[in-house]
Amino acid sequence: MGKLARLRGVIARVPRGRVITYGRVAEAAGFPGAARLTVLALQRGDGLPWHRVVAAGGRIALRGADGQEQRLRLEVEGVTFRAGRVRMDLHAWGPGPRRGRGSRPGNAALPPAPGDGTVGTTDLGFGDVRARRKRWR
Repeated sequence: MGKLARLRGVIARVPRGRVITYGRVAEAAGFPGAARLTVLALQRGDGLPWHRVVAAGGRIALRGADGQEQRLRLEVEGVTFRAGRVRMDLHAWGPGPRRGRGSRPGNAALPPAPGDGTVGTTDLGFGDVRARRKRWR
């Protein structure tokens, strides 16, 4: 299976009302750091739920009418926004393992991406401590 086909396979599995970032698509397909390859897969893939793929931090990267259409499609699916960005804490999706013999059902999401404003776990030598990641602007 080619690179673009693997990327399209991840995009095709994103459910209604959920979103994934360009970088997470590439990571899930086995190409970490290749977010631009995800863009290429979307440009050459018909019938994909393109509107469910957003930029880092939930930002809609498309400009003008295309960006407005993407936001409208997401809102119709129940995706909510805060300050012009998708609420990633509520709508982020990461592909879980394929179900097979001995696998448990569930959505084992990818670990939080740096800078996406989610709560992560940090081990400071005193056990697990919940720490909010700060977003620097």
